[in-house]
Amino acid sequence: MAPEPEPQQWREWDDGPELSRSWPSPHADIDVDTAGLRKVGNAITIEVDGARGYESSALKPWRDMAAEVGHLDMVTELESLAWLDWTAFRTLGWTLGLIGGRVTDGTQSALESYDSFGNMIFATSANYAMADSVFDKNISVLRYAVNGAGVRHQTSPTKDGWPEDDVSGYDAPKIKSMLAGIEVASMLRKGGACAELATWLTNLQSLIEEHAKQLAGAWRGEPAELALDAFRKVHATTRALAHSVGTTGETIIWLANVIHRYQVNFESVVKLGDWEFDDDLPDWLLPSGGGAHDRARDYLRDLNQYMKAAYDMLPAEIETLLPTARSDDAKSAYKGDGLKDGSDYWDSMITYQQPLGSGEPVY
Repeated sequence: MAPEPEPQQWREWDDGPELSRSWPSPHADIDVDTAGLRKVGNAITIEVDGARGYESSALKPWRDMAAEVGHLDMVTELESLAWLDWTAFRTLGWTLGLIGGRVTDGTQSALESYDSFGNMIFATSANYAMADSVFDKNISVLRYAVNGAGVRHQTSPTKDGWPEDDVSGYDAPKIKSMLAGIEVASMLRKGGACAELATWLTNLQSLIEEHAKQLAGAWRGEPAELALDAFRKVHATTRALAHSVGTTGETIIWLANVIHRYQVNFESVVKLGDWEFDDDLPDWLLPSGGGAHDRARDYLRDLNQYMKAAYDMLPAEIETLLPTARSDDAKSAYKGDGLKDGSDYWDSMITYQQPLGSGEPVY
């Protein structure tokens, strides 16, 4: 069986998003370094394209990880449905499914926000005079998106409470079938994907930190401060997501090893004396009058205690804190005119788009 993963950077964090107190601020001795801005914006957009599988970058594609992590509840042999009657495992699977979906959704949103500000920075470098004018006219919109009510702060619960699993209605063959229906190899694969995504998210954190330092040395003023605050929120979100998915991965791997042990030892625990356990043997023919069923139920009760321990280790909620500034691909918008104008692009670049029916003001 797979060993537990080595200590990782994501373990240093164990709560929801919290903004880093050591975040850089613009240097006082610089106005704007357009070449520096362009370097930062270009690097970010390439990194996000790499994450999406379109470019080679410091961030490798995350689609394969997302496919595994987004469906954590699928950890059984599809041919066997006996586990559906196993209340403890079904509850755990439901919780894992919520965690996986919310982590992948949060990661996708963080990437989109990161990409949005990368494009904003790139466009600023391409035509700084126009950008300065747009920021001057629309600074309230940028404030709203980065530090105001436009910030999307979402906390999604993942647990409904642990149920009592009355195993008295299960017999030994049923319990054997439920155990056999759990695909340990699938659990290990998905636990490994969670650990991989946690490492990927910590790599993204490091890139965000690096670009924040570069941005602080290339641009100053309120738009620069707001862009840095946007990076700080994306950084805090990725750090919290890394801890949530990393903890989940370790829990799955630990539980997979426990379940494997119970699968392997079932026959030796439940059999009677020199009799090998036989699924088709009626109770009245068993030497102890059905004692195999009692032992199987006790065996399942013991395993359910491990299931509850795993449930308790999983994150109770997934929290994200993300700015919502809008921008399309700056490089594509400027291709037609050699990065000289792009006024139509700038006019809509930081226009905040509120969700339908949100009741928020229109800018």
